[in-house]
Amino acid sequence: MRYVVAAGMIVMGLGIAAIWTRDLMAAEKVDLSPGFFRTREPDSDSLLWPHLLAEYGTALLLLMGGTGLMAEASWSSAVAATGLGALLYTSLNSLGWALARPERRTYAVPMIGGVVVGVVGLVWLIA
Repeated sequence: MRYVVAAGMIVMGLGIAAIWTRDLMAAEKVDLSPGFFRTREPDSDSLLWPHLLAEYGTALLLLMGGTGLMAEASWSSAVAATGLGALLYTSLNSLGWALARPERRTYAVPMIGGVVVGVVGLVWLIA
């Protein structure tokens, strides 16, 4: 089960980083011209950089935790638990955004995957 959880974490970490990087590079929904720290979320007054920090931080924790679990490193359980908790939170939270509009529904698929990996991984770590 260790390797299944670790692989799921690595896939989700790479997926989060890839989706956000693709969306930022395409600049279809985000205008970075005011500067990174002044860019707002689309259809919102919220600044985007704290959200990006949380998303890329989650991706990094998932990659580190998954790699650590595969290597059976002594520190891996703590990092994996932190990454899985962040994944579960961000996946559940973002589902509200994804399900709010029909054009966003394709994003719900990886978010549901994140919920599954987060729950399964945390249950495995606790047990």
